[in-house]
Amino acid sequence: MKKITKISLAAILGVSVVAPAMAIDTGIKGMTQSGRIKLGASVLYDLPDQGNKAGPANWVIESKTTYRPNRQWSFIANFWLRGDLSSQFTNYDSPNGGLPDQAGLAPFTGFPDNARFSLNSNPSNCSAGTYCAEMDDELEVLKDWEDVIRELSVKYRDKKNRFSIKAGRFQRGWGQSDGLRLMDVLHAQDLRQRFAFTDSDELRLPALMVSADFNFRKLGIDGPFKAIGMKNPSLEINFVPEVQTSNFIINNPTPTDTSSGGIFGLDWADVNDGETGAGLVGLSFDLKDNKPNRLSLTDAEWSMRLKFETLGGSATLNAFYGQQDLPVSKLVGSTLIYGNGANDPSKPGASMPIPQFTASQTEAIVHAPGGYLHWLRSVSNADGPAGAIGNPLTAVSMLPALAGALPIPCADPYNGLVPDGVNAVGCSIVGEVELDYDYRQLMVGFTFARDLSDFIRIGRKSSAPTVRLEMSHEFDHPFNRSKVNPGAVFDASHLAFAPTGTIVFDAGVNVDPITGAPGGANLGEVGSGVLAVEASRNIVKEDITSTMIGFDFPLWVPGWESQDKSIFTSLQIFDIYTHNSDQGLLQQSPYAFTEIQDHQNFLTFGWNAPLDNQRLVLDGLYIRDFQGSGDFYRQRIDFNYFGDSWRPRVEILHFSGDKENAPIGTFKNSDYVELSLTYQF
Repeated sequence: MKKITKISLAAILGVSVVAPAMAIDTGIKGMTQSGRIKLGASVLYDLPDQGNKAGPANWVIESKTTYRPNRQWSFIANFWLRGDLSSQFTNYDSPNGGLPDQAGLAPFTGFPDNARFSLNSNPSNCSAGTYCAEMDDELEVLKDWEDVIRELSVKYRDKKNRFSIKAGRFQRGWGQSDGLRLMDVLHAQDLRQRFAFTDSDELRLPALMVSADFNFRKLGIDGPFKAIGMKNPSLEINFVPEVQTSNFIINNPTPTDTSSGGIFGLDWADVNDGETGAGLVGLSFDLKDNKPNRLSLTDAEWSMRLKFETLGGSATLNAFYGQQDLPVSKLVGSTLIYGNGANDPSKPGASMPIPQFTASQTEAIVHAPGGYLHWLRSVSNADGPAGAIGNPLTAVSMLPALAGALPIPCADPYNGLVPDGVNAVGCSIVGEVELDYDYRQLMVGFTFARDLSDFIRIGRKSSAPTVRLEMSHEFDHPFNRSKVNPGAVFDASHLAFAPTGTIVFDAGVNVDPITGAPGGANLGEVGSGVLAVEASRNIVKEDITSTMIGFDFPLWVPGWESQDKSIFTSLQIFDIYTHNSDQGLLQQSPYAFTEIQDHQNFLTFGWNAPLDNQRLVLDGLYIRDFQGSGDFYRQRIDFNYFGDSWRPRVEILHFSGDKENAPIGTFKNSDYVELSLTYQF
């Protein structure tokens, strides 16, 4: 697999970075210069059976120049150079593994063994029997131009403030929610360094775009809006011709791709049979991207936001027409690896000349009676060799159409034929799967916020809470399914010299998954085998309705008379309703095979306590995923005792949950304690 760039998953949490708070007068009227240099070091404290290890050591150098020659024009140039030093002094095993250890595989035991692989460029990678290579650190320096240029923009504001136009590379944020994003969908996300667990302005990927804002009151066209209770209306329009998908890294220690994203990289997808739990021996999947055009008028994104005041608060109506943040897995076809039974095309003698199978033929080979899953289950059952059937690749290789090209048939290594022996050759099959991002995203929503001081005041300072509401509705979001009814047919007539209409495999015949007897047990197929099903049966589109209600409150602690600043607290409750979720919709194929429930509920609680004349700042964030039983907590401690420039920080991140429940459970072993130091100017 290649490093997958640009896909979005859902969550805006937090990370240790301090934004510039100062600016240098350059001596040029209207021009200021600011920046920061930040270096962090961390300890991973929850790695299974490895003890404590040095973790990410992120660094960033930022320069921001702002030039405002007058009130109408402004120019901003913001550049970042960043990376991770940890590969220079540490390595650790991937917590989840995911690669099958071929040396540990044995028939009739379920093929349970997975091999760990070492992250951060350890040259002695993987255990015996696997095909692994030394891994490259993809995060050492992020130096591509789109990583370096955070903003390069020009903005013109009308003298009467009737409208403004901004063009260039920059970002804009939407919505009222913190911790999880509902309406903040204008930009793809950068999930490489800390996945989604970073501040929202650093998580968003800037894009080439044009934004226009119109003040209807100053343009003199606000009358119809005022008549229906919408005061001070303004309209924002965004046009984004640069279509991006979010960046993340798959930890991939194979000879064809050696990318490493460290502790926040996604591990190689763990593929297994949903019926028996057996690893898919001899069947692998090669994932490739299918993305919209990077610069395009036809694939461009459009968005619009109407802002106004009503009911004593501020509100927005939003509409977005763009591209999906998350891909779906789409079967393209498969290829026979002739000469190696462990999916390793790099071994001597291994080749992939023939045959190339279509998506339909691949589905039939995998799911039909006598096909791959039938064989796998037969050699994994308690009956031992007596219950085993023949390997389907042996049958395919002996088709008359291939007999001339393959003089030695493919072996069945678990039924008496020895791979690479005199009478047979080891074979395996690789399914070609697209991670398809090329789906449109259509979303509408609204937000509302107001303080409740007219209705309620609480505490010794008579503080009033603020209520925030946010709701979005997305039409036709694409999902992979966790449960399918295979029905494809392998008609060998596509092969040269094959008799017309020869049916080799028919997945529409319902059989017991082990014995092959009629009974319909292959209906409702589950597990990683659903990747090997045509898109027409594997992908569906359903609507998603998301709602958030939040309350912010400045807390003055009773009896703490010396408290000089309030403690900011924020409680939010989320409900994400997926329509028709009983179809077995996957959370995120192929990395999170948990099914989505009709209602997904989250709770977040954040707090910020400035102490000791704001020189000691405690900041906490808790997120609870109720259906996924996942918990996340982040604690930051800022020490502002060293003037205006130096900013030390301690940050603790802790995750718990099942690894299949993204995004919290996926990183349940990525807990760390980090110390960072920022110099800002």
